[in-house]
Amino acid sequence: MKEVMVNSAAVHDLWLLGIAALLSLACAGAATAAVRRILILEDERRLVWLTVAGFLTGIGSWGAGFIALMGFNAGVTIAFDPFLVLSAFLVGVGMACAGWTVMAFFKHRLGSLLGGATVGAGTAAMLYFSLNAVSAPVPVGWNEATACLGMGAVVLIAMVSAMTAARVNGWLGLGLAAVLLSTIPGVAYFALTSALEISEAAAAPLNKLETAQKLLGLTIALGILPIAGLGLTFALFDLHIGKRREAEGQRINALANSTFEGLVLVQDGRIVEANDRICEITGLAKEDLIDMPLCKVALDEQSVERLQTLNCGDKATCHLRSRRGENITAQVSCRQIEYRKRDSLILAFRDISSEERSRQRIMHMAHHDALTGLPNRLRFRECLENELTMAWGDHSEVALMFFDLDRFKEVNDVHGHAAGDELLKAVAERMQDALPKGAIAARLSGDEFAVILPGVETRMAATAVAERVVTSVGSPVTLGTVHLNVSASGGVTMFPLDGEDPDRLMNQADLALYKAKNLGRNCVCEFDPKMGRELQERRMLESDLALAIEDELLDLHFQPQAHMCTGEIVGFEALVRWEDEVRGFVSPAEFVQLAEESGQILKLGQWVLERACREAVYWPGGQRVSVNVSPAQFKQGNFILSVERALSSSGLEPHRLEIEITEGVLIDDEARALSLMRRLNELGVGLSMDDFGTGYASLNYLRAFPFDKIKIDRSFISGLQNEPEAQIIVASTIELAHQLGMGVVVEGIEDLDEMSALGDQPEVLIQGYLLSRPLTRGQLPEFLANPPDLAARAADHLCEQLSQDWGSGAA
Repeated sequence: MKEVMVNSAAVHDLWLLGIAALLSLACAGAATAAVRRILILEDERRLVWLTVAGFLTGIGSWGAGFIALMGFNAGVTIAFDPFLVLSAFLVGVGMACAGWTVMAFFKHRLGSLLGGATVGAGTAAMLYFSLNAVSAPVPVGWNEATACLGMGAVVLIAMVSAMTAARVNGWLGLGLAAVLLSTIPGVAYFALTSALEISEAAAAPLNKLETAQKLLGLTIALGILPIAGLGLTFALFDLHIGKRREAEGQRINALANSTFEGLVLVQDGRIVEANDRICEITGLAKEDLIDMPLCKVALDEQSVERLQTLNCGDKATCHLRSRRGENITAQVSCRQIEYRKRDSLILAFRDISSEERSRQRIMHMAHHDALTGLPNRLRFRECLENELTMAWGDHSEVALMFFDLDRFKEVNDVHGHAAGDELLKAVAERMQDALPKGAIAARLSGDEFAVILPGVETRMAATAVAERVVTSVGSPVTLGTVHLNVSASGGVTMFPLDGEDPDRLMNQADLALYKAKNLGRNCVCEFDPKMGRELQERRMLESDLALAIEDELLDLHFQPQAHMCTGEIVGFEALVRWEDEVRGFVSPAEFVQLAEESGQILKLGQWVLERACREAVYWPGGQRVSVNVSPAQFKQGNFILSVERALSSSGLEPHRLEIEITEGVLIDDEARALSLMRRLNELGVGLSMDDFGTGYASLNYLRAFPFDKIKIDRSFISGLQNEPEAQIIVASTIELAHQLGMGVVVEGIEDLDEMSALGDQPEVLIQGYLLSRPLTRGQLPEFLANPPDLAARAADHLCEQLSQDWGSGAA
């Protein structure tokens, strides 16, 4: 054996070895190209190429090995068992097919290694069968170590070739894999011949191979090479077509991914393909979507039903799941196509979430108040009708409540509409906090709110809820640096006790609300049938008042003010009066309050101011005229301009005008009030605090504000002679005012006893029926020409009292 191995040129026929190498390379190239197609394809063509690859691999290894054996001269005549040779061919082809199948269906590194090992094991099995197929007339042995080493080398090379074919792209990977695979027959051949052991004694001298053996090897090669060439040609052609298909598929995918719709391809209710847009919509990776049941994409049962019943050409709206946790609203349409010879569905999902949110936002804006977020009048009416319908069906009661902020217009006038808006939002929050579950609150307009309370048991329970709302709203509110004292009024009506028609119930709740305001505000009133007539009269009065102000049908009366001791007339207070053609005399307490509530007080106050200045300019004694200013009028932004215009148009000297201000003007915004009062002082206009003593902080205001005069309210003067405590208070107030350098006017002096109870107060001015009732314009000249002699009347009254006391003592 040693001699055989040394003389390799004499043992192996190089010409046949070359043919075997060429055949092996051709088959390996064709088989590797077929393997590449297996790794790319996903359809039934993969099975065809699996067969081609296995056959080419097996026949290439078997043919190259058999041709090489034809050129092997071991010095003895070697024969081959045909059955074992055929078995070697079949085993090689079969295991090659199995190896490439493993590699095709397990597309990862381990699959490539297992597939290559299987192919290599097939070639090793061929080697094993070939070793056993050899027979000779002399004893033949085998070197088991060499044979095992050769089998291991074959398996290792096959594994490397498979990894190269699967992992190295392009022609480089294809060439390297083919070269490695083509070496397997050579390694197997040399392993076979190296493992063969023949004794030297039996070996004959080496002779040249017979021509018949070479022709047999050439014939086998010529029979296999066309097969390998044909396989290689078809593999390369199919690879080229596959690349074109891949490029076309990439273009189609690019087109599908460039659409604004999410596309999914569905077969048998499962997703088999999806584009990138549907992944963006759902937040899921394409790997998660593939093979997922279509129904799992839907968010709710209704959406699942719509997807399952969607017909081709129809459109539906459904909600989709999203990994991001968002609620995705999509419009889906469907078409039927054939994909891979199977009926399939293409579903297109268009994300309309933003459109849906915009639509819902528009619907919300159409039915809700933009400032408070509460339902508006339109939505409130719909809710009221629905609740009344349900209450009618289940025989339950519904309470309807109207609420309105007290003097809200003053907040806008004084602090601006921004502060008013913030106040309305705060009130809406407080109202919702005070209402029970199931109640429906709405903002109807301005500062008017409404509440539906379904399922209420009694009228008393409804009134209790309304009172709780009024109490909650009535807490002080701080808006930045502004502190507001807020109050609200409420009206309550019941369905079906007070009515069944929605319009009628809303009107009745409105009537109850007005009743609450007339009762002093900050309270709740239940509906009463009498309220309708009262409201009608009130609205008629309001309309007539507006007409009277516009047409200057009002009149001014003037009540004089005089020194207590001398009786000298120093001024008059202008008092507005209304003599209606139908009603007759209308009390100022009635129509002035109505003017404040309806917002007409500004026009009325401006008319009084200008008319008083025009009248006073003609008074012969240069007396001052006092004009009462409402809080709304004083707080308006152009009040100073109004005063300047009244003085300028009338020609009245500023020091002859006196503005009377109530304490309510100063409560809400002291800084602004102080600024206005200082500007009035700069103009030379006098300032007087009216109704002194009736407020809780009047003394503080005397210290903080530049008043020229205070007017002690009539409530302290009525019956003063019979109340020592009141006399002390009045005397102390007069003394305090004098110490602060302020004048004093005592209102409501109706008889001499009340004046006498004031004591000796020479600097005090008095005003009241004792001096005179309010005078018309025509009565003023006569009054000024013949003023009342207070000193004489006081002396006569004193003498009369002394006479009565003397008579009582004598008796």
